[in-house]
Amino acid sequence: MPTRLIIVPCHSVWKFATQSTESSFSTKYELGETADQWVLAPFQYEGNDHLSFIAHSLRAIVELMKDLENNVVIFSGSQTKVELGPMSEAQSYYYLTYKIINTFMKNDPMPDCFQMEIIPLLKQIVKSFEQQPSEFNLSTLFVPNLITTEEFALDSFDNLLYSIARFKETTTLYPDYITVCGFGFKEERFLKFHSKAIDFPIDRINCISYGPNPNYNTKNEIDKYFKNLEKAENKNALSLFVKDWYGTCDPLFNKKISRNLYHRTARYEILDTMHLNGQQITDCESHFDLYIKNKMPWSINKL
Repeated sequence: MPTRLIIVPCHSVWKFATQSTESSFSTKYELGETADQWVLAPFQYEGNDHLSFIAHSLRAIVELMKDLENNVVIFSGSQTKVELGPMSEAQSYYYLTYKIINTFMKNDPMPDCFQMEIIPLLKQIVKSFEQQPSEFNLSTLFVPNLITTEEFALDSFDNLLYSIARFKETTTLYPDYITVCGFGFKEERFLKFHSKAIDFPIDRINCISYGPNPNYNTKNEIDKYFKNLEKAENKNALSLFVKDWYGTCDPLFNKKISRNLYHRTARYEILDTMHLNGQQITDCESHFDLYIKNKMPWSINKL
């Protein structure tokens, strides 16, 4: 029975997942390797975030294949790009990941920009395939009990909690361990804030980080980029989650509303248990003590 949840927090939508017939893309690969294949926010261009999205996804598959009996990968992200219709971030990552692995396994040409981080991950995946029975193939891997999507999450807190809930829907149990494959600068959110807010044991969650990787030639430029990134993370996320653990108050709540373009509402049973079903929480510590601390299925000191 699966015990480890591997989460890929999604950050955008790959345009070709919609099977668009538009011919405006100047790429011969269509493997997510260029920024124009994604709907990106302005701040996502500088660090080549789209390449990190791919690395996050492939590293999750690498982790999955280390123990197919106990691991489940969940791509987590809602329908956030109105120009691409109801295609979710999670679905687009799913389709792109399948396509990239399939392309590589057929020995088709790969983009040059994949050489540094993405090709090594693909080689690890192929090596894992070679250790499986001969009948094991990509279609055997991309099945719901091994790889699935969570399509309601609108921020990093949702990525964690909703993926746990989706794991329960998929396996009938909650995970004992969690691995998050994402950006390094968001690691503190998951380990210091989100896991604490839901009482998930800190020693049972870990983060595997890739990117961002800006195209700068000097150390000063690179240092400046990451210094500014750290400031933005503190201003726009960490300092807000310190006061608003569950993202139910502005500005965090308003940010989620602005992303919920298709008016999706999560109905996971754990949200009722935690009393996180729509009400504003102004005293997070009291809410935690009353409804969550030592009361979760995964709590260490469960009452």
